[in-house]
Amino acid sequence: MHADFSPVEHANFVAARVVSHATAYLDGRNDADTLYITARSVFCELIAVGEDLRAKAILDATRLLTIAMLNASSVKDKARLDRWQQVMGALIELVRMESTELRRNGAQRS
Repeated sequence: MHADFSPVEHANFVAARVVSHATAYLDGRNDADTLYITARSVFCELIAVGEDLRAKAILDATRLLTIAMLNASSVKDKARLDRWQQVMGALIELVRMESTELRRNGAQRS
């Protein structure tokens, strides 16, 4: 964890990176291999963040998005891929909402 970040700020930073990579994949800027590599590396970083209670909501949403990214990166069937991409889109919005809530509650510096 970056020394100047609180656990909540670190969680929010990781969440922003995950959203960025997921969005790049959905927009066609990244391929499935890049999505997979990113999702795998983020899992380790999410463990390093720990279990800060104030960061729980964004950590849970980010973990779910990371799982959806792993599934989307490996699915070959078009219908299943479409469904995983829809799930990713919904989870991106959830992570963004949780990030906004952290800032609103003062847990995250602006």
